[in-house]
Amino acid sequence: MQMWKTVQHFVATHVMGAEHISWDALRIVALLIGAKVFIHVSCKVLRKIIYSRNKLDERRQHTLNSLFTNIVRYSVYFILLLTILPIVGVHIEALLAGAGVAGIAIAFGAQSLLKDFFNGLFILFEDQYGVGDYVTINGLTGQVKSIGLRITVLKIWTGEVVVIPNGQITQVVNCSKENSIAVIDVNVGYNADADLAISIVRDVMEQLRKTQSNIVGSIDVLGMNALNDSNYTIRATAECEPYTQWSVMRLANQWIHRAFAEHGIDLPAQKVVYMQGGHKPVQA
Repeated sequence: MQMWKTVQHFVATHVMGAEHISWDALRIVALLIGAKVFIHVSCKVLRKIIYSRNKLDERRQHTLNSLFTNIVRYSVYFILLLTILPIVGVHIEALLAGAGVAGIAIAFGAQSLLKDFFNGLFILFEDQYGVGDYVTINGLTGQVKSIGLRITVLKIWTGEVVVIPNGQITQVVNCSKENSIAVIDVNVGYNADADLAISIVRDVMEQLRKTQSNIVGSIDVLGMNALNDSNYTIRATAECEPYTQWSVMRLANQWIHRAFAEHGIDLPAQKVVYMQGGHKPVQA
């Protein structure tokens, strides 16, 4: 009888232990499968959202897809680890407390780096500017050579390359998002007929539109824009491809100057009068 009770106790103890182990193993397997499915579905949804944004170039799409895929994967694995450890009998309270202290220390020591990282993330995700865009960042104007999560590399028009930490970027002016407007101001002497001068400017701007592919929109000659001390100003505008307005303005000024010379339009020139005692005024 005593032996029978011993056998029963042994079987019950080990069977219950085996059932407990089996149940824990099934829970862990179910958690692993669920995590894999969640990661797969989440990454697929994120990929679809990112690649559906036509404004993002291919490089930024790949960067964002890789970034968010890694964030989702590591976040899920971290939560999965914290869920599995108690199942196998590991107490995570002390582990979490130590991680919290370490996280605070790292956060205080890397505030600038974290600011650069998150600002770079928003720049990429919000499509504030891209590689090849002509921008003004913190007062520096040039073409974007590269964008990372930490830095933006800008090549200004004189050839210098400037590296700007993303956390220090406070203002961005992007000249590549929309068409630009070329504003041409022409100073004409008061002796010149205003109607004739405006007509010449209008003809020159129409010729420019026919020959310059950078001009993609309307040409407007606004007329006499200002009356100055020794001249008046005629203003004209032209809608151009992004950041091509400067070349159009230079060419328009050159053509207008040549047309004015051909038609004898008086260009403003400063005149100095010297007064000498007992003599007539002399102009220079």
